[in-house]
Amino acid sequence: MALRQLTYFVAIAQSGTITAAAQKLHMSQPPLSLQLQKLEEELGCPLFERDTRHLHITQAGELFYERAQGILQQCADLKREMADLQAGGRGLLRIGSVSSLSTSLLPHWVARFHTRYPHVRLELTERDSYQLLELIRSQRIDLALVRRPFSGQGLEIHPICSEPMCAVGQAHFFEGLCGPIDPTVLSDLPLILYRRWEPVLLRYFAELGFEPAVFCCSEDSRTALRLAQEGLGVACAPLSAARDLWPGAQMNPLQAKELYSEICAVTLQGHYIGAAVQNFIAFTQEDRQKRNLYES
Repeated sequence: MALRQLTYFVAIAQSGTITAAAQKLHMSQPPLSLQLQKLEEELGCPLFERDTRHLHITQAGELFYERAQGILQQCADLKREMADLQAGGRGLLRIGSVSSLSTSLLPHWVARFHTRYPHVRLELTERDSYQLLELIRSQRIDLALVRRPFSGQGLEIHPICSEPMCAVGQAHFFEGLCGPIDPTVLSDLPLILYRRWEPVLLRYFAELGFEPAVFCCSEDSRTALRLAQEGLGVACAPLSAARDLWPGAQMNPLQAKELYSEICAVTLQGHYIGAAVQNFIAFTQEDRQKRNLYES
């Protein structure tokens, strides 16, 4: 049987007559009567008892009516779900994020995105930038949130925002200093570096003509900040990762455009990008503009 036959049958059952059902369906009466006859022949039982004016549904017809309504509703739901999927409102979105975003901007983005798209299921992966880019290339995640610099070969890069690197530590390290500072201030301070940024920072300091006193290097920005919290030195971390400070802490952006960190969403070049991925990228860019996160 065809779905249209179910539609015809439901219309007849709800209308009570072939004539009324035909009007409702915007079709003539004879083909509708023929479709009902074919349906009853296929099922091998009468669905209606007929008198001169009305149709009376049989016990078999009542059961068939209940099932037909369920099938038609499922079809309608499926069409809506497919349309919703195409619009990015359903499905699975696999996001990878570096640690400096997973405890700062990512939870906020996910919460706001979930409010707008509550039926999208999220799968979050936390790795370093290079591991995430490999996961993108192997198509094990749909989207990576990482920081430049990195090799973009074979990747589609969607810039989100740029933010300064900051010096973070207990206030006694920054006596007399407030707001953005010159990086040379760090020359005599014990530094705690996030290894991802160690080469960039050391190269920049070398260009300034000094070798910093590096106390510790950490694989994770959160560890670097935690050590700074213990008073062991001054951590260098991107602004968004350093915003949630502990009592007595101080954060000073470094006045050096060379040390700005660009946050990017990365997808696989030349491959189909689903609507949910596009929506998430657009949402992060839109949210960045609305909240003005990094200038406050």
